[in-house]
Amino acid sequence: MVETSSKTHESLIKFPPNTPEQRLFWEVFFLFIIIITVGIFGRLASVDVLYTWIITIIFSINITIRFGLINEKGDWIFFLLGVLAGGGNDLMSMLNGVYQYTSITILPFLNGLLPLWMILFWGQIFLIFRKVFHLKWFKGEDFQKNGQFLKGWIDTKLVVDLLILIGLRIIIYNTFSNIWLPAALYSVVIGVRLCIFRPKKNEIYIIAILPYAFLFEGLMVAFGLYLYINPVFLGMPIWLFLWWLFLVPLLLKEIFDIFEYYLKNNKTID
Repeated sequence: MVETSSKTHESLIKFPPNTPEQRLFWEVFFLFIIIITVGIFGRLASVDVLYTWIITIIFSINITIRFGLINEKGDWIFFLLGVLAGGGNDLMSMLNGVYQYTSITILPFLNGLLPLWMILFWGQIFLIFRKVFHLKWFKGEDFQKNGQFLKGWIDTKLVVDLLILIGLRIIIYNTFSNIWLPAALYSVVIGVRLCIFRPKKNEIYIIAILPYAFLFEGLMVAFGLYLYINPVFLGMPIWLFLWWLFLVPLLLKEIFDIFEYYLKNNKTID
């Protein structure tokens, strides 16, 4: 039994990684470096920009080494998607006052909003999502180009989910100061969505592991990186847990599958 466990451990940390499990392990390893960095310097960066520079430099070195050592075909696409979608959403939340970053920024035009490294860090978070979605429990059926819109690329469910995404953001921008109202509205909207499109088995599995995502964001809050209004658990408000419930297993998984299909059928992308 001990020997079998040892072999499994050695297989998991094999370098260079070849299996989805190995790729996820190394992705988590590089993410862990940033978590530790924020844990050490996060609060200090709220009083001295020097520590924002330190976090930024460590992040830059970390992501450069990561791409040099464990890059997988198309990773840069998901990284840029995270920068644009995750960073953009973060920026919009700052502009609307939903929550507040504490770090002093090194770029004047981001002053009072969020640090530059956090926008880039969203790219690394999306790389984690990609590796999780590759595991057999969460992968589900391969994307099929048989939707009703854009020559098969988009189906009705994705259109509905994109409309829900817009609706949920409008709701939170206008109700975040209330502790119960956004949570109630989120519950109704997401509940109706789950009734219309029943979650698949792999989506249920993704929902089951979301406590890891909650713990990660809770750590960032505990480290003093940002502050939410009306927190109820782990420094986070109720609506945020429902937001993750919709965003990761339902919307992001759909979008990632489309990109994976494109990469699989495009031989020119490395």
